Amino acid sequence: MLAKNVMKTEVVTVSPSVPITEAALSMREEDIGVLVVVDDGGRPVGIITDRDIVVSVVANSENPVEILVEEVMTKKLIVVQEDTSIFEILKILAKNNIRRVPVMKKGKLVGIVSVDDLIVVITTELSNLALALSGTSKVL
Repeated sequence: MLAKNVMKTEVVTVSPSVPITEAALSMREEDIGVLVVVDDGGRPVGIITDRDIVVSVVANSENPVEILVEEVMTKKLIVVQEDTSIFEILKILAKNNIRRVPVMKKGKLVGIVSVDDLIVVITTELSNLALALSGTSKVL
């Protein structure tokens, strides 16, 4: 199974030049914990999580109105291609101690895969395998 089979295609993005408060509001409105930071051309240049905001701004008693996304975002962006296998994605997530990774196709952002997405897929596949091996039910 590949990234394109499990990714979420609706990726919420943010500009690096917006205040951190605007990013936090977007996360709350969309009920998500991550925003991909994109430049004016829509190319991913970083990522910012709710944890980044808490650790870098709130815990330091910074005034969030004065802090821009670019000051807090992770600039070392790790991405995968849409044809990357889910097992390779798991290795990348574990190696880099991250929970989400943007998915690219021909240089364009096309999705995002999270640990939660992968857990659902792997759990479903293991359940299907168990049912097939038990011989008591058809594979879903």
